[in-house]
Amino acid sequence: MVALSFIRAFIALNFALAISASYLPRAAKGTQFITGPCQSDPDCASGCCAFKTGKCAGPVVAQERDGGCGFGDAQPNANAAKALGFTGTPTASPTSGATAAKGKGTQFITGPCQSDSDCASGCCAFKTGKCAGPVVAQERDGGCGFGDAQPNANAAKALGFTATPAASPTSGATAAKGKGKGKGTQFITGPCQSDSDCASECCGFKTGKCAGPVIAQERDGGCGFGDAQPNDIAAKKFRGVR
Repeated sequence: MVALSFIRAFIALNFALAISASYLPRAAKGTQFITGPCQSDPDCASGCCAFKTGKCAGPVVAQERDGGCGFGDAQPNANAAKALGFTGTPTASPTSGATAAKGKGTQFITGPCQSDSDCASGCCAFKTGKCAGPVVAQERDGGCGFGDAQPNANAAKALGFTATPAASPTSGATAAKGKGKGKGTQFITGPCQSDSDCASECCGFKTGKCAGPVIAQERDGGCGFGDAQPNDIAAKKFRGVR
């Protein structure tokens, strides 16, 4: 009888330890930042729990990389992206580039396009011919305007950014020297010494290059190059958080 009680106690103890080991403390609703674990969109300050990864993500970036937002739901969503001015429905399995564009203004991010007007985001990436987030496109694709002679930043400007994209971003060597064009005039990928140099109000903390404020949280450790600590001030402003 004593032996049986001991066995039961031993099993109960191991069960409790297993639960404790698998438990991950969660941040309060709406406070978890980008790359932090989440179970649903409301957990994240960005309003987006990446559908494929279960990590908080920038809502625009998530459409391209994670199939959308909505981890834990049956289908991904673009709710947070729509709140930033985008329309359409994300797809967990993006259409291949070989497929023709779906139609004017209906194609979502990563879908093939022939011009900006094909895309719900208003941006057909200049280098790839795929619909893209207008801010992301300035960094990665040389801007929007596939099919035109020169790239443009029209959709990015509509989101509050100013200046003209460069199809050939400034080299890292120049950026390392921190030679900015001037306060508030430097565009994404341009060298900067502080957030105030950038039209996006974000100088990538790790790179010393102007960056999209939300994207910078994931890739550059935040904004605030030249400061002791990175910040997410521009990202909060971009999301309407004070």
